[in-house]
Amino acid sequence: MSKEKRKYIATKTTILSTSSSGLPKWRQSPINLCRTATWSKQFPPLYMTNYWSNEGTATMTNTGKTVSIEFSDRTLPTMRGGPLNKDVFQFVNVEFRWGPEDSLGAEHSINGIWYSMEAQIMHWNTRYGSIEKCFDKPDGIAVLSYLMQVVGCPGIPDNPSLTKITDNLTSIKRMGSSSKIPPDCLLWMLEACRAHGYYTYPGSLTVPPYSECVIWIISSTITKISARQIDAFRNLYDGKWKNISGNCRQQQNLHRRRILFATDTAVT
Repeated sequence: MSKEKRKYIATKTTILSTSSSGLPKWRQSPINLCRTATWSKQFPPLYMTNYWSNEGTATMTNTGKTVSIEFSDRTLPTMRGGPLNKDVFQFVNVEFRWGPEDSLGAEHSINGIWYSMEAQIMHWNTRYGSIEKCFDKPDGIAVLSYLMQVVGCPGIPDNPSLTKITDNLTSIKRMGSSSKIPPDCLLWMLEACRAHGYYTYPGSLTVPPYSECVIWIISSTITKISARQIDAFRNLYDGKWKNISGNCRQQQNLHRRRILFATDTAVT
């Protein structure tokens, strides 16, 4: 095991129970979605609208810490139902989390099993009028998350549904650079949306200031990604012209929170 990986694993498995302010926090993310703390529940259908439109503009940016995708000149995607009750949550952006090794990179794990990468789609609760008013509300933000796993050895073909993103990463290697990509770049979500349920729990942002305002919704279906595709993320540069080898936060204590698993009959 490389020195870099040993250092990364030590960081990932260190539990923090306080925020950067030093105040106790009890709803921090990410967590391990463990079976012993999970209860099944039938929710109303979870409705997702306009995620796969081929209209408007999709812009992908290297922020120096991650890759962000935003939409413009179109009706933004929305999500409602399921654990969100009657509120409508509007799309903000997509961000990706990864690590230096294929066996460790996603922020969430399932029953202690780690995955290579995690795609997180942020939404804000339109009931509060603006995203700025959402970060101090327990239900202000909803993050729809997809875990990804490298399958096979180097040379295994790419996942074609992800190529609209991964084939364009070479054009944003420098921090602050952006590129227009096909507006239907989220079509890869469709396979996971046909899956057998999802996990949901109350949590926080995984970047500063770690506000405890998030309803997490995490697909139970793992999306496949090739070694070449995930390496394209690792080959991006930060502000010091160093490769962004990893960008995910260490897992946090559950603190008696209940994880819910939406059954098949509750997902549409």
